[in-house]
Amino acid sequence: MRIVTLNVCSGVRTRLAPAARREAEFCRRIEALDVDVVNLQEVWTPGLLATIHAGLPSLPHVARRRGIGGQPAGGLATLSRVPVTDVRYRTFRRARVGAGGPVFRLLRSIEVGFHGVLLVTLAGEPPVLVGNVHLTANRDGDWSAGNRHHRFQAAQLALLRDATSGAGPAVLTGDFNVTSGCRLYPSIVDGWRDPFAATDPPTYQESMLPAGRRASRIDYILVRGVDEPVGTEVLFTEPGPVGLVSDHVGLLADVPIR
Repeated sequence: MRIVTLNVCSGVRTRLAPAARREAEFCRRIEALDVDVVNLQEVWTPGLLATIHAGLPSLPHVARRRGIGGQPAGGLATLSRVPVTDVRYRTFRRARVGAGGPVFRLLRSIEVGFHGVLLVTLAGEPPVLVGNVHLTANRDGDWSAGNRHHRFQAAQLALLRDATSGAGPAVLTGDFNVTSGCRLYPSIVDGWRDPFAATDPPTYQESMLPAGRRASRIDYILVRGVDEPVGTEVLFTEPGPVGLVSDHVGLLADVPIR
């Protein structure tokens, strides 16, 4: 199974090119990769999902749960070459902030209602569980245990572990918003294998960060119950015809499923 994950950056505040131009470019480039599954984050409108779906004709099957406004719940969408079954969405709304001032706690409590994990099963033998996740962001740029986001993100990771427990082959991807160098990383890989651990590529565009801040790996593709080796590749690291396609880079993995 050849799988890609990408946060498409469709928020209202960005220095990137208009979303429509970037969508066309990353869809064109993904189509050329001959992939089986694409997990996308920040697909915040039904129109955006429809445009992306039209741009990825090799992936006709779309999985998402409908949000209140018709958008994909959690901004999460999975597009697949093969049919998908048992589509579920688990919100992180039950995660408690636990630190920071009153305004910070209020805003994060609202924000977490827009984050969660989408779980789908790919039809076939054996069936494969695919998870697509997006945690709330730590905009402080401080992933120490004393930071006000630490316990909040730990609570979301605990909910994610509960939602993805089980047997059989599985792949979990997405924007965790947690760096591979922080104390929460063991919670991310608990029960999973991290094929990108050896190379540890930064997955946020450093040019999009405040001056002097270094980029880290905050996006992951994790595997469980699959064969070795798992091939890996980093996508969209350099500007193209429309500039950067996102503030994140994409990750690709070739996952042996037997």
